[in-house]
Amino acid sequence: MKIAYYTETYLPNKDGVVTSILTFKRALEDMGHEVYIFAAGDRKAKRENKDKKVFYYTSTPFRPYPMYRIALFPFTSQNKVKELGIDLIHSHGMATMGLAAVEAAKINKLPLVSTFHTLVAQATHYISNAKVVRGMVEKFTWKYLQWYYKQCNAVVAPSVVIKEMLEERGLTGIYVIPTGIDIKRYNPDNDGSSIRKEWCMEKNKIILNVGRLVLEKNLDVLIKSSLIVLEEFSDARFVIVGEGPAFSYYKKLVGKTGVEKWFTFINEALPIDKMPRVYAAADVFVIPSKFETQGIVVQEAMASGKPVVGADYLALKEIIREDYNGYKFDPDDFEECAEKIIKALKKGKEMKENARKSAEEFSVENCAMRMAKLYEKMVL
Repeated sequence: MKIAYYTETYLPNKDGVVTSILTFKRALEDMGHEVYIFAAGDRKAKRENKDKKVFYYTSTPFRPYPMYRIALFPFTSQNKVKELGIDLIHSHGMATMGLAAVEAAKINKLPLVSTFHTLVAQATHYISNAKVVRGMVEKFTWKYLQWYYKQCNAVVAPSVVIKEMLEERGLTGIYVIPTGIDIKRYNPDNDGSSIRKEWCMEKNKIILNVGRLVLEKNLDVLIKSSLIVLEEFSDARFVIVGEGPAFSYYKKLVGKTGVEKWFTFINEALPIDKMPRVYAAADVFVIPSKFETQGIVVQEAMASGKPVVGADYLALKEIIREDYNGYKFDPDDFEECAEKIIKALKKGKEMKENARKSAEEFSVENCAMRMAKLYEKMVL
């Protein structure tokens, strides 16, 4: 089967959507399918990406969040879709590339699948800080999303809670298919000693967070909780891996809180071959985010045998099972966050096997097979 993936974000960007696209692309190609990428990009991306199955369309950065781009003339892609003999289109965005996917599917009479990756309606702070304006933008965004996903033959939700949220908005034809993780790459036998040495934390308790540095990740709660954690574990160190527009904000907050000495920011998206050792170096993985539709990093941490302390919110409340593979806390309560981190530091090793078992159901092979079956159903 020939499949076209449409997306607003792709390499060289490194985020959850790109991770999902690459994961499914590789797994589906291993199964014998052909996957073509239609992405918003620029000349530099075109020069650097030598993959002949990737097509970049001229775009401009989305000013509030420059890592995302808005394609300017993506509708010419419909001709390339016809030329390639594409069997199915899968949209991973809902802006201009997403609209181009709808148009290409209609003109070429192809089935259209779309994944609901991001809670864009909850990211209105990128548009305005005014409460009234944000409320209006959120309302409009949901109306647009409802219209957009009704253009699709099937909608993929990465978790049950997102499926239920979309159904409450009147959408149907929703299939729960999470992005798979490489459980061979991420496993409890990985050695994190070289990372601990690199960070000069060989004898410390390491509390890790991985992800884009954006306000919706709610890292304020983790930063505030650190004061309480340090009272119990003076050797604790907090490591935040990732880049994004809120880096300066979080860096300043750490300074204002007076915990600079105990926080390390790795302000970049680390190479994928280094990440297994990063997880291995940690004692506990913490994610206070209110924005997770799946939380791929949570599953990677669990596959590495690490207990996860996370917000009792959206997809995280599905994945984390209290006192089994981690702990949950009210995402607005930094004291409860601290309490659960302390528990995980004390009991984390007991959860190693349970964390691993929890991650195994999200293997790349299982998830890709489910996606392939959905595609087959759509083209019949």
